[in-house]
Amino acid sequence: MEEAARWFGAAPVIGFVRGLLTSIPLLAIGRLPPYAVAALALAMHYLGQGFMHADGFSDFSEALLASRSGADPRSVLKDTHRGSFAVASFSVMAILLFSSSIRAVSSGFLLAFVIAEIGEVAAIAAALGLGRIEPYEGMARAFKERTGAGTVAAIYAMSAVLIFLLGGGPMTLTVPIAALAVGCATALAANRVVGYVNGDALGFAGEVAFLAALLLVRA
Repeated sequence: MEEAARWFGAAPVIGFVRGLLTSIPLLAIGRLPPYAVAALALAMHYLGQGFMHADGFSDFSEALLASRSGADPRSVLKDTHRGSFAVASFSVMAILLFSSSIRAVSSGFLLAFVIAEIGEVAAIAAALGLGRIEPYEGMARAFKERTGAGTVAAIYAMSAVLIFLLGGGPMTLTVPIAALAVGCATALAANRVVGYVNGDALGFAGEVAFLAALLLVRA
């Protein structure tokens, strides 16, 4: 974890590589129906992250609901059992991701998945930059300790350049802005609800930004 945190400044390049690892196999099976290609793209997206971001999205969604109903959000995050809202929120996200993936595949611009992966890591960087540090030795703490304003700025500069080079239409250039908005909004919500940004909040920011990027590419 410490080693990964040390190299977090290169996160856009990592997102670029992960996106290519998804896009290249999709090109090879391009003659399959769009829904089949989209399903494979999402499967590779989840496998590439070890389902960690999807898990964080579910947990943080439930913590947000708990804060509104008077329950303790921290206890929800520590609970290993999934509540009905976590399952429902992940189901809705999966449907939206699948629909936007079909749209990306149908457009023929499979580099959309590369851009989405870059947008995902950019949102995580913004959440780390604005969020408060964990009070315990969690996954996010190691990254937060090594993610200052300079690192976040470098990540966004690198992300913007990579996305510009990949193309995809005028709205694609707004992906870094969308990622910044998602990351900052998530950090503010985490600071208010939990008191700090943890791995679940980062996963939430990443998944929402991934979806936003797919929707913006060639919009």
